[in-house]
Amino acid sequence: MSRKTFQLSEVSRTARAPAAAGGRAAPPDAGDLMTVVARYQGPLLRYVGRMLGGVGNEAEDVVQEAFVRLHRQVMRRGAGSVRHLSTWLFRTAHNLTLDVLRRQARHKRAAEALTETAQTAEKRAADELDALSEVLRREAREVALRELAKLDDAQRQVVLLKVIQGMTLREAAEVVGVSVSVVNYRLNQGLAELARRLRKAAVL
Repeated sequence: MSRKTFQLSEVSRTARAPAAAGGRAAPPDAGDLMTVVARYQGPLLRYVGRMLGGVGNEAEDVVQEAFVRLHRQVMRRGAGSVRHLSTWLFRTAHNLTLDVLRRQARHKRAAEALTETAQTAEKRAADELDALSEVLRREAREVALRELAKLDDAQRQVVLLKVIQGMTLREAAEVVGVSVSVVNYRLNQGLAELARRLRKAAVL
């Protein structure tokens, strides 16, 4: 059974869990997938949703995957291989939810690391940028611009975007079409070379 053809909502509308004589529904057979989904979809969605904090649609994906895995288990080893159906489903959904949470944590750490890298890079270049910006505003502007024009094309582009246009590293990266780290490298190299040229010309 493929994930695309397995639609929980349709199954839920077409199947109802049988009730036992005492009023409490008897556990369905693991091989009766429609009845299993009708019985456990709601409780599983509530459990997974609370684990995930109710953000996004991951809960539905997790629960659907749990039912898909149950189907595969039954197809490979038979319905008798699934003892305590409720426990099996909740344990499977629980483990899948932990995978989602770990993946979300990794993505969050990666995003935070990228932000920190960009902030650190901007801070490191701040002093040099201030000095060069001041030079460009003073009488030595023509000399500075002349030396700027002598820079390597890639370096000159990011220096112009950062110093003259006042863009952030991320904005400059989007304009040039490279990564933030590449822009940061080119900027640092360009600033160092421009500063060297301006010191040689007794401007900086």
